[in-house]
Amino acid sequence: MFISRKRNDDREVNIYLNYKRLDKNEEMKHLGIYFDSKFNFNAHIDYTVAKLITLVNMLDRTAKLQWGLGHKALKAIYEGAIVPILTYGAPIWVEAIRKRKNLTKYKRIQRLMNIKIAKAYRTVSYDASCVIAGVQPIQITIDEKVQTYMATKINNVEYDAPLEVRYWRHPAEIATVHEVENSTMYTTEVYTDGSKIGDNMGAAGIIFVNGKLVHQLKFKLHGHCSNNQAEQIVILKVLEKLEELQDGQDNEKGLQYTLTAR
Repeated sequence: MFISRKRNDDREVNIYLNYKRLDKNEEMKHLGIYFDSKFNFNAHIDYTVAKLITLVNMLDRTAKLQWGLGHKALKAIYEGAIVPILTYGAPIWVEAIRKRKNLTKYKRIQRLMNIKIAKAYRTVSYDASCVIAGVQPIQITIDEKVQTYMATKINNVEYDAPLEVRYWRHPAEIATVHEVENSTMYTTEVYTDGSKIGDNMGAAGIIFVNGKLVHQLKFKLHGHCSNNQAEQIVILKVLEKLEELQDGQDNEKGLQYTLTAR
């Protein structure tokens, strides 16, 4: 395969192997990704779309309007089978999906699947189908995959992935937070702050017990963090420290405190 970005470059290159001339190809498959002679990855987009159209048509036999696979099952199939195929190797060919014609092809596939998930009419628009089916537009999903790859594999940045629902804390395990009352006297007071200057991000917290400073916390964070993240981190660390202090208090009295973010 002769690779060139020139539009009218049809040069012939004669390559022989065991005295036999090798045929020239316009595209080739390597590790599941189709490369073409122009390196625009249009062939990979077309291959993926053709593959998924066959898969969606097969689902049509078992996912009718009044019977067959339901909303949850179809959404699980979409997230577990369709999305991995659509986004496979996205960091390599992401520029190809920014072309309108290629993005339209991907939207067509997602729209067909959205209609089946939502049991909607075939005339529903792409944007409306995403809302009704409760799925994320494919372009946003691809961008997330690329950004995660660039952050973790290329730039070696620690990345906090969203916590799966099954790992969320049960509401019964979450501590009850009471509103601060002016007339209440608290034995422990906490002040936290997070700020950013240029690329420098920091957070700090101090703990007072009976008006006496007992502990200070200081953290230096990565420059890509936001003020909101810095404040959340220091609040978490302060609460962990308060839990340690509470273990040393009388279990009957407990530890009453007020938390103030500056």
